[in-house]
Amino acid sequence: MSKVTVELDWETVDRVVVEQLRSTWETLKNDKGNQAWVFVWGDQEADDIEIQKHIDAAELLLKWFSTKDQLAEMGITDD
Repeated sequence: MSKVTVELDWETVDRVVVEQLRSTWETLKNDKGNQAWVFVWGDQEADDIEIQKHIDAAELLLKWFSTKDQLAEMGITDD
């Protein structure tokens, strides 16, 4: 087995982090209200409450890691 070492600059790492957070954020937004049963099986109201908590948390992280242009593209205001 061979070993590969990759060096990434901080800008690239931030871009990867933002892409993954955005994907999670968008998936959770799509799951809310769609009987996805992400956190609470069989209880849409309780599931949506938990999903919203995670949407809010992902959005907070997106505000930290994203550029103003990235936030604007996602429709997130940086307040």
